[in-house]
Amino acid sequence: METAPAHAPDAQTAESSLKEAGLGKRLLALTLTFGKFGGITFGGGYAIVALLEEDLVRKKGWLTQDELFNIITVGESTPGPIAVNTATFVGYRLAGILGGFVATTALVFPAWLVIVIVSGFYLQFRENVWVAAALGGIRVAAIVLIVRAFLRMGHGVPRNKANAIAFGLAFLLVAVLEQNALWVVVGGLLYGVLWYGVRPRLKGEKA
Repeated sequence: METAPAHAPDAQTAESSLKEAGLGKRLLALTLTFGKFGGITFGGGYAIVALLEEDLVRKKGWLTQDELFNIITVGESTPGPIAVNTATFVGYRLAGILGGFVATTALVFPAWLVIVIVSGFYLQFRENVWVAAALGGIRVAAIVLIVRAFLRMGHGVPRNKANAIAFGLAFLLVAVLEQNALWVVVGGLLYGVLWYGVRPRLKGEKA
């Protein structure tokens, strides 16, 4: 008898299954998941995107690809780091206000603890050649994670001329002209409303 191939968990099934569990189990799952992210992620908010996508979407099915993409987009246009905003959103979705608090705390606590410990020794080791070499290697690994997240997220963006122009213009403003990223995000918001909201209605199409 043939064995059915393993598939990634369905987002709605996994989410509803976790929601049906007791509050303690949900809070424990959020603590372990986001505590792990907070303890192993180097490179800032963008580096964690790939780990969030791998764990929350592909393994646990707590979010769909589009939902994670939307959270990251909103996280970029609102105060606060991407990872923290995502932890708060997922925690709230699965266990209410307490879940949002627990997930957010679990994410930031490991980094806070490491900073407290490292700060006590930083002045002694900041000139150490081995420490500098280790940090250089971590930066390279973080860049790889950021590029990986960029490539995966790119699959969810429609490939058309308008998006290509918007991407090129945003890249030019931020990377070359060094304009404030906030205004680029606002411009992207207006572009989305006009191109994907207003334009189809003017043409009599479905948005």
